[in-house]
Amino acid sequence: MDYISIGLAFLSSYFYGVIANVPKRALLSSGFTGAISWATYLFVVQSIDNVFLANIVAAFLIGVVGLVFAKRKKVPSLMIYVGALIPLVPGGMAFETVTSFTKGNINAGVAGVFNTLVIAIGLVCGFSIASLGLNLRKKEIFKGHRK
Repeated sequence: MDYISIGLAFLSSYFYGVIANVPKRALLSSGFTGAISWATYLFVVQSIDNVFLANIVAAFLIGVVGLVFAKRKKVPSLMIYVGALIPLVPGGMAFETVTSFTKGNINAGVAGVFNTLVIAIGLVCGFSIASLGLNLRKKEIFKGHRK
């Protein structure tokens, strides 16, 4: 495991939360969630070498762990998600894609667009699965208490 990159994931999540005006009581939780998701991403990529699945698993973990931290800190879950998602966003890849197009390297640009979309779709799928699962669980839990 690359401990330096996990530490940098924590710092990027934490300080992006500072920039995005996340409440102080949620900053550490956002940083830890970002570091945990990045470590999971690295583990899945090294284990099965599938970036799409790694992003799904990491985004799912952000959804679940972020909700737990949000309930514990009494903040909206979005406050945790905002910073925690930053290490997974393919910003550098998108920049390289645009650079490839401006240099006239169309093949590399198209490949970059495809790779960026695969990562973005993986993140959306992971968040969706987590949200759907947690919402179904809430309905199941509260179903018995509404009598």
